Amino acid sequence: MIDLHTHSIASGHALNTVYELAQHANIKGVSVLGITEHGPSMKGAPHDEYFWISDKLNELFGVKILLGIEANILNINGELDLSADLLKLQKVVSASIHKLTPYCSNSLENNTISLINAMKNPFVKIITHPYSLDFPVDIKKICKYSKETNTLLEINNQLFSRISTSNIDIILENYKTLINECKQNNFPVIFGSDAHIAQDIGNFTDILKYNDILEISDEMIINRNKELLLNYLNNDKRTTTLYIRNGG
Repeated sequence: MIDLHTHSIASGHALNTVYELAQHANIKGVSVLGITEHGPSMKGAPHDEYFWISDKLNELFGVKILLGIEANILNINGELDLSADLLKLQKVVSASIHKLTPYCSNSLENNTISLINAMKNPFVKIITHPYSLDFPVDIKKICKYSKETNTLLEINNQLFSRISTSNIDIILENYKTLINECKQNNFPVIFGSDAHIAQDIGNFTDILKYNDILEISDEMIINRNKELLLNYLNNDKRTTTLYIRNGG
């Protein structure tokens, strides 16, 4: 199992250390663990220089460790809150729009443009929780540029764990559209736990309980293809082929 979206105490609102996360990952059979701390512009997140160490740790407790960042998109230009020099050191660079950051252009059109411009950044490999009620986007456009820029879109377990009866329809509608668009493009998606506590590592159950509606085939989930995913992370995304085997 692979989980590239977790947070340690360094993110300011998570409960476990990097070592504790790695221990739990080993217990849960997670062979590759991404620890992607929130970018420095978020309230409570680590400062810029925290991220200089991200290429120094490779393994703990038999688990491959990929230290990285869940960068904050700052504006409509898709600018991120970490310098290119530090982004180069990250084993995983994901990005999204978050609360408690300088981002303030909250309209469907501007949110969509912001994500598209972030996907054009060669360092950004994953867009986390691409559609949320706080920051709605045109999901068809996001999927189109996901394929064009070779950027993975995440299906976020924590987002699905928070679905209420009042918003379930719009969330499922948008993620059903995302899945269908990716299927048509023969393009994979990535599952992320967004774990802020160790026992949630590798937990995708809240996504899968809606799979009778979403219809995500195993072949679509890049977490299930370790070789392909690590090759993608280790190389320039503009020269790496992502695909769904047998058309998903």
